[in-house]
Amino acid sequence: MSIKLRELIRAVRACKTAQEERAVIAKECALIRTAFKDNNVSYRHRNVAKLLFINMLGYPSHFGQMECLKLIASPNFPEKRIGYLALMLLLDERTEVLTLVTNSLKNDLEHSSQFVVGLSLTSVGNLATGDMARTLCADVAKHLGSNNPYVRKKAALAMIRILKRVPELAEDYVDRVVGLLKDRSHGVLIAAVQLMIDVVQLEEDAGATNGAATDDDGASAGAMIKQRFGRVVPSLVKMLRNLLNLGYSPEHDIAGIADPFLQVKLLRLLQALGHKNDEASEAMNDVLAQVATNTETNRNAGNAILYECVRAIMTVESESGLRVLAVNILGRFLLNRDNNIRYVALNSLSKVVTEDVAAVQRHRATILDCLKDPDVSIRQRALELTYQLVNASNAQELVREMLNYLVVATGEHRAHLCGRVATVVDKYAPSPKWQIDVLVAMLSIAGNHCDDSVASSTVAYVCVADDALQAFATHKLFHLLRDELPQVQIALMHVAVWCVGEFGEMLLADCAVPDDDN
Repeated sequence: MSIKLRELIRAVRACKTAQEERAVIAKECALIRTAFKDNNVSYRHRNVAKLLFINMLGYPSHFGQMECLKLIASPNFPEKRIGYLALMLLLDERTEVLTLVTNSLKNDLEHSSQFVVGLSLTSVGNLATGDMARTLCADVAKHLGSNNPYVRKKAALAMIRILKRVPELAEDYVDRVVGLLKDRSHGVLIAAVQLMIDVVQLEEDAGATNGAATDDDGASAGAMIKQRFGRVVPSLVKMLRNLLNLGYSPEHDIAGIADPFLQVKLLRLLQALGHKNDEASEAMNDVLAQVATNTETNRNAGNAILYECVRAIMTVESESGLRVLAVNILGRFLLNRDNNIRYVALNSLSKVVTEDVAAVQRHRATILDCLKDPDVSIRQRALELTYQLVNASNAQELVREMLNYLVVATGEHRAHLCGRVATVVDKYAPSPKWQIDVLVAMLSIAGNHCDDSVASSTVAYVCVADDALQAFATHKLFHLLRDELPQVQIALMHVAVWCVGEFGEMLLADCAVPDDDN
């Protein structure tokens, strides 16, 4: 007879090598297979529980799939619970055995115990295939009107999976989903808001995939769903405003923030409903401004709400003043000591900069400070944002910062950065002298990593320059080559040797530094 789960865990922990562990698992798997073959009913749930542990360790456990189905069909709740847990962990929607469990799920959805119904709904929410979703959809939707909030919440979460697998069913359940927003249970309310978010996203994805002209029925259904959901925007705004004015709420308060999880969900739903919808956006502008100005930033919960608020402001058709406020919030995030918050701020500003460059430019000094951060991921995001901020008026300052960063950049990032600097120099150079100065400085820092096109561009710029600038470039390159040998950067050496060979006679005369205006 095989050992108990506790004894198996103890035996695995006692193993000193991987080989010992494999031997213990192999022996136990052989005993479990024998028990399954002998149809040992009394220890079936214990054997399946051990299989779950073996699966967690990364060993094969497929031979126990049929036993999961037998446990699910058992009338005893402890066995049924282990069966459903194993079903969700050992199987996925591609497993052929899964088709056999549909009837058991359908029966358990009608069970008198709320916990058995909850297990069945959880399994549907994790594993439902398209065929299973069509078969069980009506049974799951019926529980949206259950008297038990525990079952209603599980049903709402299961509907998310069903509608993702069969999006065309969404139109039939719009009214039931909207009705859940009036639920007094906090768990049901959060599940309902998430269900609405996913339905709106599904319709947007379907519209983007099919195209408005190619699928008139799909487009009209999607528009109808969004229009129906759009009618509840005033209710969502009122709900969010009540949370802001609620103050301390012991049930769902986190670090002094009233129910941050629900606030974040509501902001995401408003963001989805306000996208390309002027009327809905107008209704939510005031509450978004209230969230942005009244939420505390000294706690992570408050920062999470502010981040979702900024995303909502930038997605909906909001006023220009509100957009500036959102950018200023991201600017405050850059001053936070938490690297995760700063990374999120830099990432968000990179998306915003195309819409409102002037507002982002106000935080240029803070962004440039991030180039000196010890965290390489922060430096990389700051560099990308700096490149997006470059224009004719600030090119000299920002290129200087990019060259400073090039000194400390790692080898794999230098090639990309050299390409960016070369692009900026080509586009925004205020004078030929500055252009050649920057390219030569870049080659002297990272000539071993930059692309051959950068050296070629430098040679081309020298070729078309006037005599004074050619003499200046040749003298500068000659001195750099002489001073840096034998550790000279390879690209710098190529350009220097070419210029000395082409304009060598200019080295015989003194060289005056040309003006930047020439």
